[in-house]
Amino acid sequence: MSKDVKFSRLIGVQRAEDSDVMELPFSDNVLNHIGNMHASAQFALAEIGSGDFMRQHFPELDGEVLAVVRRAEIKYSKAVDGNLQAFASIEEQEENRFRKQLADRGRALLPVNVKLKTANGETATSAVYHWFVSSMVSR
Repeated sequence: MSKDVKFSRLIGVQRAEDSDVMELPFSDNVLNHIGNMHASAQFALAEIGSGDFMRQHFPELDGEVLAVVRRAEIKYSKAVDGNLQAFASIEEQEENRFRKQLADRGRALLPVNVKLKTANGETATSAVYHWFVSSMVSR
């Protein structure tokens, strides 16, 4: 996904080596005023990770739907002074509801949970991105 979105390249988001998760290396480009990773960089990594997860999890929808973030909830738990990786997931009941609504109505909301983790596995940031997905085929 990061290759498709110029903003991802701008801030340095990339696919982690030998992994399906997105990563943001710690660099001068993502620093805040006190030398830690800027909150907006973390927000972007989590959003990009959630979108990439959806593309991987629902490959049959590629080219068939338009997906945009409707809203997001995010909680920053600790200062970040190293690389972060985005681990996204969806709850089974939400996936079932999403698939049914999309099939029945041609549009649906899907909450994607994301945890940003440090190199030692600590969760630094937790977020939920609520994606609005609509069919590109008229019903």
